Amino acid sequence: MNLFDRLPLGIFGPLTGRNSRRAWELLNRLSVRYFGPACVPPFPEGYLLEQIVKEVERFLVEHDWEEEESPATTLSGRAAALVARLAETGWLVKEVVGMRTFVSMRPTVMRLFETLLAFATERPQHVGGSIQLIFSQLQSVQKDPRGQAAGFNTAAQLCSKLIASLNATTMRARDLIKDLLQENSTPSFICRFFTEHIGEMYVQDFQQLRTENHPLSLRFEIINIVWQITHDEVQRSSLIDGYVMALNLQRDKAEAALDEDVERFRRLLDVEQFLDRMDSVIEGATQRALNVINYRLKASDRLEFIIDDTMDALSEAEEGDVEVQGAWSRVLPAIAECRLQFPHPAPPKPQRKPMIKPQLSVRDRAMHELRRAMIASRDMSTAAARNYVERVLAEGETLDASTMPISGVRDAVAYLVLLRLASQKKISLSNPRAKQLGFDVKLSGLNGGVADTALFRTSNFMVSREANDAA
Repeated sequence: MNLFDRLPLGIFGPLTGRNSRRAWELLNRLSVRYFGPACVPPFPEGYLLEQIVKEVERFLVEHDWEEEESPATTLSGRAAALVARLAETGWLVKEVVGMRTFVSMRPTVMRLFETLLAFATERPQHVGGSIQLIFSQLQSVQKDPRGQAAGFNTAAQLCSKLIASLNATTMRARDLIKDLLQENSTPSFICRFFTEHIGEMYVQDFQQLRTENHPLSLRFEIINIVWQITHDEVQRSSLIDGYVMALNLQRDKAEAALDEDVERFRRLLDVEQFLDRMDSVIEGATQRALNVINYRLKASDRLEFIIDDTMDALSEAEEGDVEVQGAWSRVLPAIAECRLQFPHPAPPKPQRKPMIKPQLSVRDRAMHELRRAMIASRDMSTAAARNYVERVLAEGETLDASTMPISGVRDAVAYLVLLRLASQKKISLSNPRAKQLGFDVKLSGLNGGVADTALFRTSNFMVSREANDAA
């Protein structure tokens, strides 16, 4: 399939109208011949304007492209105007150096055409090969985390590309079936089904994905290696140092980038879901296409036979001077008994049944009460924290976080709520909502230490209950 058959024309800017397809073909030609990855410009600034204009002139002659705005303009003038239009709209860049004008293509536009070309010429991927590359790279990272940090990042990105490719394959299969159903010719439908749908769509090793010796089974070992590297303090520190050197990041940003790459590796655990989805789409799309082929073949054969028999019968009747009679050849009267509609039978009378209120069993009632108790025990509102403070603190007293009693789930949840309020640094006497709480909670400063309890190890904070003025 051509690149422009897959390209939604008219969504990338001002190149719209009747000549939008020609404009895309011109941009693609300039990208391939002058601004592609294999092209080396003769000057550091790019190509001379005259060279690009001559190429546009050749394109206009080959495709017989005429502008509606100025049909009487000369060929060179139309080519120069078209290059100027592409430069004004941002597709090309014109730069004047001395007495000469150079033309180049913007990096974003070059990347766009590379991506579109790669999408149009993409072949079915080999999942086993990608998994094997990831596994081999992680083995190297495990031996030298600092030196192979860039390889760890590349392997993580390859995991994301693998998952995205499986998801894109599923969506492309759906779109392709919809496109195939628009084919009116049965031979074209069959040819496109076996070439595009079967030969160019799915992964190459799809039949071996579920086998035990397929490299996809290494995904659990990959996750295990990633866990060992990132949870060992020495290897993790070396890997972060490698991220700082290879990716030119600060240490805190390198740690965040490492955590993101770990999440990319963990997505390999969801491969099974994507494969099940692909199985369903392949089965449905293939069955739908086969039904269409079967229907078209049978319908076409039967229709041709009926037409041939009808033509032979009409020819014989005409030669024998026989009047042809049939339901299709005679006109029925406008008012006749055969045109009357049969009466509709009366619908059966519905049988009304009394409503029965469902009765919960003893087990269902017990589970209901248990869920209510669980929800009440995990109440994280400020009201629950206030009840906890009033229960463990007397008026006017102050309590340290490490000495707070925790005797159950409610107390543990209230402890976490107080820690959250202290971390927000918004609880003060000037806050109207804070006055309604009846207590003040705050962290013990930057060097306040750590509070060790039976369940938690958190930053230390203080809780002070206000004294009742009325008392």
